[in-house]
Amino acid sequence: MGCCALHISWDDLAEIKSLAVQKSRQKKGIGRGIVQACISEAKGLGAQRLFVLTYKPNYFKKFGFKKIKYSELPHKIWAECINCPKFPNCQETAMVKQL
Repeated sequence: MGCCALHISWDDLAEIKSLAVQKSRQKKGIGRGIVQACISEAKGLGAQRLFVLTYKPNYFKKFGFKKIKYSELPHKIWAECINCPKFPNCQETAMVKQL
């Protein structure tokens, strides 16, 4: 029905990656449950900040994420982005939540 990944970048920073919910199952709380589980797991693992790169910033605002500039993220994050066909003109919004 839905999936995503929690990626620990290093001891104090984690990322929610690839959140997706099957189209026929959207608007039923599945995504919300997945995001809340990621927030809880990140806290449990000792992360102090959680970030997302998203096309849906208003969705993540509901969870307390705030827009930031890409430059505020560590350069190591860009190791994956360099291989993306949309790089360097990415349309994703960088957002972070303090845990």
